[in-house]
Amino acid sequence: MKFIRFLLLTFAIIVFSFALKPEREYKAIPSDYGIIYREVEFLTVDSLKLKGWFIPAQDTIGILNSVIGHIMPVPDELKPKARQYEADTAKKPTIIICGGDAGNMTQFIFYAYHFFTKGYNVFLFDWRGFGMSAGWNTEQDRLCYAEYIVDYDAAIDFLKKQPEVDTTRIGVMGFSTGAYLSFAIIAKRNDISAYAGRALMSSFDELLPVLQKSLPERNFMAPENYPEELLPINAAEKIQIPVFLIVGEKDNRTPVWMSE
Repeated sequence: MKFIRFLLLTFAIIVFSFALKPEREYKAIPSDYGIIYREVEFLTVDSLKLKGWFIPAQDTIGILNSVIGHIMPVPDELKPKARQYEADTAKKPTIIICGGDAGNMTQFIFYAYHFFTKGYNVFLFDWRGFGMSAGWNTEQDRLCYAEYIVDYDAAIDFLKKQPEVDTTRIGVMGFSTGAYLSFAIIAKRNDISAYAGRALMSSFDELLPVLQKSLPERNFMAPENYPEELLPINAAEKIQIPVFLIVGEKDNRTPVWMSE
């Protein structure tokens, strides 16, 4: 239960674009704040190389606690000397914070901080076409690509091989696009222990009219070949693990009724 309680931390505000706007450059990396981490690479089943950051559980000593979450990029004069990575032999629960439809994993360092300083490993990774992951041709008005589920599977498979990870306690969390992709993952796999998602849609058929009404100047498109059985509205009854949904009462893009 302790693992579940920490996974259900309140989310801070984050902006969603409802369009694919990947950023290739990392405006900040964990070591800019004094965070111990290691850069990793792993392959998808279709042979694309993806980039990730594994951040082990650690205390706040050596971290610019007053800066993290407020300054990006970190000024050179504030950056501490990179700290050496030392693996802990004790396996710990691990939380995957899933990216959304814009930016890259830099924007999730702040969220990771609230977990790795409380005894949890955190794993961040970038979809194909985001950050330093392999390139991918993206259409800006495409809500996502079904291939992101392939990326997610590869990330989890890689994570489970890491010596620091308790494979019986892996949680996933996501925002908006990351929320429904994480929901798809818990529907198709049986090795995830808990889920937290904010601004979850129900289905593309219900989401598209809402987006078109709120943003009529856009031409949003659902992903091609997205598995219908993994849409939240279809997959919900299959879920057997703890799930925590967060939605704002004034959210006009993924309104409360979708989470309900």
